[in-house]
Amino acid sequence: MIFYKKGQKMDANSFWDKIKKLISAQGKTFVWLCEQAGVSVQIMKNRIYKERIPDVEDTLKLLAVLGTTVEEFFGVEAQFPVRAAVAETGTDGAVEEKIPIYEQIFSCGHGQYVPDTEIVENYITVPEELRGKRFSGRLAASRIRGDSMEPTIFNGDTVICDNLGFQEDGIYAIIYQGKGFVKRLQTVSGGMKIISDNPAYEPMLANCEADEFKVIGRVHYVLHKL
Repeated sequence: MIFYKKGQKMDANSFWDKIKKLISAQGKTFVWLCEQAGVSVQIMKNRIYKERIPDVEDTLKLLAVLGTTVEEFFGVEAQFPVRAAVAETGTDGAVEEKIPIYEQIFSCGHGQYVPDTEIVENYITVPEELRGKRFSGRLAASRIRGDSMEPTIFNGDTVICDNLGFQEDGIYAIIYQGKGFVKRLQTVSGGMKIISDNPAYEPMLANCEADEFKVIGRVHYVLHKL
């Protein structure tokens, strides 16, 4: 879902006016936008006529093609910087989905401070196995610092994670006690066990209901430096 700041909500007319301005700025047409996003032109026209905003999935597709984000478009602040992907046309004419690599570093160690703002360092192509509706607009990449997840994840690696929260035991990007980590999570009685693959680091136990613990999403891909 798309969340707005309290007291701020964009109505349908404002939404479509802003979409039209972005289309015009790129010298494109509404039909082009719908075709590139893979959404029905007629359905989108019906939504304009009925003064309705598209559903979340279609909104993310439209914003991705226009090269903007939920935060930028709606003027909201995300708790974690996961943006709609950027769509680029490859040399063969196919549309490639790219996700941002943020300067934000997650710790495989004793924790990394999470700033209030985000800076996009670069973009990378979404791995083929992560493409599709489930992860559309739900992925981002960040660098790793530390050795607590070796030999699974190494210092300097890049991880790709979603923003779908906890799903099942596995490796996740989390916020714990105000710091960002990438750790293995295991559900236990009374909370969540935060585990390092490197045995030199002791596990931690978090209360899942506490404000100091937040699961951002699961790590799906690790890019190693050679």
